[in-house]
Order: sequence, then C-alpha cells, then structure tokens
Amino acid sequence: MTDEFLTEGLRNDRYLKAIRLIDEFEDQIEATLREFGQRMVDEHPSLFEPNPRGDKNTNRTANSSLAHSRVDYPLVGDRAPEGDQRLNVHLYWVDPTQYDRTDVDGAIRAFGYKIKWADHDIDDHVADQTRAEGWSVRTSESPFKDSNVTFYRHVSSAKDIEETAAVLVEHFSEFGNEYATESDSI
Repeated sequence: MTDEFLTEGLRNDRYLKAIRLIDEFEDQIEATLREFGQRMVDEHPSLFEPNPRGDKNTNRTANSSLAHSRVDYPLVGDRAPEGDQRLNVHLYWVDPTQYDRTDVDGAIRAFGYKIKWADHDIDDHVADQTRAEGWSVRTSESPFKDSNVTFYRHVSSAKDIEETAAVLVEHFSEFGNEYATESDSI
C-alpha cells in the first residue's frame, strides 16, 4: 500500500463507501431470498408453520463456500418429517471444482435450495427424478457439513435470479412433498 492510496482512501471516504455498498448488496440479496423462500413455502404450506420468518445467515469469510447468503425455514407443519429439516434458500459463491463445473470461469454463483438434514435416499430420489425429467436445474452435494443435495442454477444477473427462482419454485412444487414421505416408501 502506498501513502497516496491511503491518503486518497481517507479523503474520499472509500472505506465507508465500500462498507455501505456491501451492506446494500447484502440487504438486496436477503430481500430476494426472503421473497423466493416465501414463494417456496407457499407451494407446500403444510410443511411449515404459518407465516414463517426464516433465519438469515450471511458470511463473507471463505470456508465451505467462498461466501454465502441464505435463509432457512424449519419444516414443522402437519406433513413435515420428524427431525431438524429446513428449507434452505441460498446464494452460494463456490469454487467451480466443488460443483464439478469446468464451464464456469471464476466463482459459481449458485442460486438455489436444499432441504438441510433431509433423508439422503429422498434427496437422491429427487435428484434422479430431476435429471430424468430434464429439468434445467443442476444438482450438487452441498458445500456445507449437512451434505444434502442442492438444486441450483448459476446466475449472473437479476434477470437470471428471477428466472431461476421461477424454475426452482416449480421444481419444489413438484418435488417438495417427497420430503414428507418415509424413504422406504419412495
């Protein structure tokens, strides 16, 4: 760092501007995820409490992902399975090799969902059906410790997010009830 860089940074409030920009971006992502999450909940309300708020988590520190923003909605409704399952809607920034993607230069921006702590047999069944039916949705093992299947699309714009949300809501509409079944009945 040079003295000029530090001086100009102080004079022009670059640090404060950068923090405000990050905060505004994170607020917009959270609002987008909450709207997407509510649409998902609306597809299978019997899997959730009425009007769930969702728990937000944003992390800029590289660990299992390069960064992430997510909202979790506990499955606790009439048809929810016993356990600690959560609908997780997210935007993950991940290394393309983690998702077995050689077609992406830079970070994968995985806009998607998963059911955290879901039965792996159900996850695998839904992933197999997703591929067999030709959905324009990718599947990958989650980069986090729950290792559930994530259903996502790589996004590069607000329009991509809107289109992806519509596809994923339709996907969850078709497959969400699978998570209310016992794995030995699939």
